[in-house]
Amino acid sequence: MRIDVLKSRELMATIYAVRSVDKTLQKQIRQQTKSVAAPEWTKALAERADTRLEHRVIVGTAVVTVSNQNVRVQAAGKGRALRGGLQPKRDYNAVEFGANTGKTTYQRRSQKGGTHRVTRMVNTGLKPHAGKRGYVFWPAAREMVPRMGRLWVQTTVRTIANALEGKQE
Repeated sequence: MRIDVLKSRELMATIYAVRSVDKTLQKQIRQQTKSVAAPEWTKALAERADTRLEHRVIVGTAVVTVSNQNVRVQAAGKGRALRGGLQPKRDYNAVEFGANTGKTTYQRRSQKGGTHRVTRMVNTGLKPHAGKRGYVFWPAAREMVPRMGRLWVQTTVRTIANALEGKQE
């Protein structure tokens, strides 16, 4: 999900303002934006996560990066494999969008060499398939992306105004 800055005069002005100030002020803007945005992003994800698995895979890997051109929110893009082998980077789909649950039947060879049919319940630890809307990340992103844009504009304006007045933060 992205905001088209070409359609927002405020965001275009913010990008131009950040580019035009000196490096130390740019760094202050990035740091202050991240210090406010990161906890808000994690909180928004945590409010929507119901299961321990969602907390471990999505909330536990939430990251906010701020550059001079954008504010980027991510989740499930980093982190080691969980106990049991699930890798957040690779397996986040099933946690975010759910999976088809139910029974599956297959043929199996027994230890004595014969074959027999086995029926198992699959994906019982996951929520039902949610389509494209998701359960945690996408609902949080729909709410938070516009807020992050406003936060970035406000932080930039406040930081530049404080610098012009000679205040240090």
